[in-house]
Amino acid sequence: MVTKEQLLAMVNEKIETYNPRGGLAQTAKFFLALVGINHGETREHCERVALLAEVVAERMKKDKKAAFFAGLLHDTGKLVLPATLFEGHNISAEEYAQVKEHAVAGFRALRGLHSFTALCAGLHHNLYKAGYGLTLEDFPKEWGLATIKKVLDISAIISICDFIDAFTHRATKILDGSSGPDLRTMMTQKYPDDELLVDLALMANKKLGL
Repeated sequence: MVTKEQLLAMVNEKIETYNPRGGLAQTAKFFLALVGINHGETREHCERVALLAEVVAERMKKDKKAAFFAGLLHDTGKLVLPATLFEGHNISAEEYAQVKEHAVAGFRALRGLHSFTALCAGLHHNLYKAGYGLTLEDFPKEWGLATIKKVLDISAIISICDFIDAFTHRATKILDGSSGPDLRTMMTQKYPDDELLVDLALMANKKLGL
């Protein structure tokens, strides 16, 4: 298991290696610095999801750079929510309703800066039954089908990696109805059309040891 310091170093190295255009590197660094002040567990969660999503995307022959940054920034919206919601207690229904606001909040925060990553943040919880967040209606009307498909592909990777990491590391009870005898069974029920992606993500997560 990697330490907090090693995890942050790994993520910062990836940011420097990718050196993305359009200020995405600075947005990512600012997010890590800001979320680490009151939301330390969320920062580490986002770091792990980014690293896992990158590996899964590469194995699926998708854009690993897009997956890394979408994974890193997928929970940007949690910055506007109380840190107490993510401290590990079993949250109430009212608190869960608050938590669900983070997907759209993340989209709103990022859309003027990085539209692709913003959509992934807004969509990553709405790619399964009883999900929440953005819908296809929120895509820019001028976008072509290829770009829309890429967003959906990367968002699916983020959603699955997010679920794996939350199940593995988070003490908070999941309130979205997910249940099953083991993580894989639970995930294949939740993502019935993405069984291959689920298996790849589970194998990658085990290999990374995050």
